Amino acid sequence: MSTLDRYGSAERSGDRGAREVGASWLAQASTWFALAIAGMLVVFVGLGIDAWRHDNGAEEESLLSLGNPGHLVAGIGLLITSLAALIGFSATALRGVDSAQSAVRRMVPVTAAWVAVAAVGISSITYIGATGATVGHSDHGDSSVAAGDHDHDDAVGEAGIADALDEEGLIGDDVDPSTVRGALTQGASGHPDGRHDHGKQPTFAQWTALSDAELLPLFPEGTVKAEDLPLLREQIMAVRSVAERYKTVEDANAAGYVNTTSDVPFMGMHFLNFNYVRDGKFDPLQPEGLLFSKVDDGPPKLVGVWFLLLPGVGEPGLTREVQPEGFASDLDLWHAHLGLCLVGTEDASEGETRESCDAKGGRFTADLRWMMHVWVADGFDNPDGAFAYLNGDLYKQQVAAQGFGEGQEGTIAE
Repeated sequence: MSTLDRYGSAERSGDRGAREVGASWLAQASTWFALAIAGMLVVFVGLGIDAWRHDNGAEEESLLSLGNPGHLVAGIGLLITSLAALIGFSATALRGVDSAQSAVRRMVPVTAAWVAVAAVGISSITYIGATGATVGHSDHGDSSVAAGDHDHDDAVGEAGIADALDEEGLIGDDVDPSTVRGALTQGASGHPDGRHDHGKQPTFAQWTALSDAELLPLFPEGTVKAEDLPLLREQIMAVRSVAERYKTVEDANAAGYVNTTSDVPFMGMHFLNFNYVRDGKFDPLQPEGLLFSKVDDGPPKLVGVWFLLLPGVGEPGLTREVQPEGFASDLDLWHAHLGLCLVGTEDASEGETRESCDAKGGRFTADLRWMMHVWVADGFDNPDGAFAYLNGDLYKQQVAAQGFGEGQEGTIAE
């Protein structure tokens, strides 16, 4: 019996020893330090993903944005590294504790380490969130929405909008549009002679009232063919359906549009949906922008729709030299703004230099393209046509309402 008891006792002791060895790796500092190294590798992988995305057209974004997989991977790696290092330090510090007094003494540096890491981490995240710190393409304060900016500090269009307005009779002889504050009367276009549209063309009201045969003679020469009309009409009506959905600022905000400019004369406040900007696709049903303006004693009203396609963002193939395909036909003439300076939602100007914009406290964009206005909003038909650059009737209502500069919150480089 004694032999059996000794055998059984030894067996039980062996079992306990095996179990202790199986879990002992959790108490080894080397285990946790190895995991910390693995976490660091994950951080580097995340940083590599982030760098690749920004090198291939990703916009400026918050450091806390989890929509970027690089940020998410790096964040997970940082969490693994921090926890593993702390646990490894704790295991080392508490090894061999043989009394309560010794345990308390060793817990002091362990607790301090955990508290310090937690405090620094929480403080950093709070600061980044509060300040809106961003990473990405932002060349010395240039708005990152203009991907691939080049320095054209002193450049303006050869013709400019002021000349075009005078030539087309949009403004009377008693008004010099170049003197209208914030009117963006300079700039550039994709047309060799600097024009921002092809001249007088059918209004949206005419699009809805006339047949294709009746419309065709009303287009500027060489812009629209008979075979273009069915698709072009379908696209314009699609844009109109968008205007019907977002008649108020609240509707626009709920759909993800935020204001980015002051109430620009002849145009209105430029609301943007950054998800549509990032995809780089032309879709009449998903315009990148909406135009709102203060035209009476009530809240701002939807006055138009606009599109924004950025070279280097979204689908490949869009260049700075050739304007987008956009709508069917050659009626749409996409435009650009050079030396654009936005002072919050209070003022907009162009033909600026980085220095002059900084002096105003604004955000500078050397070259912002490509943009297109479409005037299809109910009650704001443009007498110069659905694809005209500026809306002279809107300007008259803006002046009567004394509404310039009353914008909503937002920034063009979100």
